[in-house]
Amino acid sequence: MNVSKCLNLNSVVVTVFATPFLMVLSRNIATPIFVFVAVLLLLFAAIDRSPKAVFQSVIDTARSPAVLLFEVLVVFMALSVGWSTSVDRSLETTVHFAGNLVLFGLCVAALAVSASARLIRSILFPLAIIGTALFLVSEVIFGTPVRALVGASPEVFRMNRAAVALVLMLPFVLYALPQSKKVPGVRLAAVLTVGGAAFMSDSETAKLAFIATILLLPVFVLLKDKGIWFLGLLTLGTFILMPVISPHVMSLIPDVLASRLPYGSVGIRADIWTAFSSLIGNHFFLGHGVDASYMAAVDYKDLDIEPFLGWGHPHNFAIQVWYELGVIGVVLFAALICLFFGSLRVVPLDLLPAVLSTVAAVWTVALVSHGAWQAWWWCLVGLVSVLWLIELKCRHGVEAPQSDT
Repeated sequence: MNVSKCLNLNSVVVTVFATPFLMVLSRNIATPIFVFVAVLLLLFAAIDRSPKAVFQSVIDTARSPAVLLFEVLVVFMALSVGWSTSVDRSLETTVHFAGNLVLFGLCVAALAVSASARLIRSILFPLAIIGTALFLVSEVIFGTPVRALVGASPEVFRMNRAAVALVLMLPFVLYALPQSKKVPGVRLAAVLTVGGAAFMSDSETAKLAFIATILLLPVFVLLKDKGIWFLGLLTLGTFILMPVISPHVMSLIPDVLASRLPYGSVGIRADIWTAFSSLIGNHFFLGHGVDASYMAAVDYKDLDIEPFLGWGHPHNFAIQVWYELGVIGVVLFAALICLFFGSLRVVPLDLLPAVLSTVAAVWTVALVSHGAWQAWWWCLVGLVSVLWLIELKCRHGVEAPQSDT
């Protein structure tokens, strides 16, 4: 086994594992990190094989059904700029979204031709996540002294994205540890510290994603490969039916729990989703245009629901796609969701629960929080995906050496 190949892929893994820590200090740093990872993977693939082989892999990747669907989606988004009331943001959003897709496509193409290599399963990886979680907690408790030291803003909410990043990486940490007597304790420590960071942060999204991850992981262990169908149908159903579900969200929550939930984190979201959902029929087929939700409060300033339209976006991926891209956008994304879950059939059964838990956490976050087109979010999801793709790539090679250091 070529040592340089082993170091190459592991240098990417180290970079991804460093992302949550860096996000504590700079919440938008996932974007430049994703660019760096894509460049690294392309460079390593060119060294492993040849630039010509990498170029051919890029061409082959570009011809895949998923990429072709994404290309149609981006073209439709670009066309929708013509009827969006937020033209400048629409153009910027479309370019950023397309750029994120290109970066991920390049990562996939590079990994496709990279030689299989060993992924070092050092206990340092989970310790890095545990350390980052403790660092985030300490920043919250002591008033962000390290952020202040590096000149970052002291507001605690600016570390919310780091808390989300920790939760998304937790399933990988639980399944990619060295096999040693220390593992059970490290697993428990990872769960407790990441959970502590999520609940100490101001991010209700991180808390919800953590709960979903922990509750669904044993479910996916029991379901095995049937978990793909379970989560796939649940994802597709919530995506398509969310405008119908949103007016009834609060009624689905038990009264005892609903009375304890702060309106500013839960109730307001339900009202925002309901307000945007009520306007979907106005432009049912083509939508209002990409990123038009940013101008919704202005476009519908005479309606009683106007106060719920001025939050920048619906804070719900499904409703934002419905509102901005209409039925055409929904159909394209639904097809992509089907292709994605179909591709999970190649995932080994022992890894499947963790992969599905990661997907469930991503979908949970997408449905309750961040804007559908935010670049940092797509880059973070791309980095976590690359982590799993490297694990799957290494599964086809020699088993990784075990290490406690």
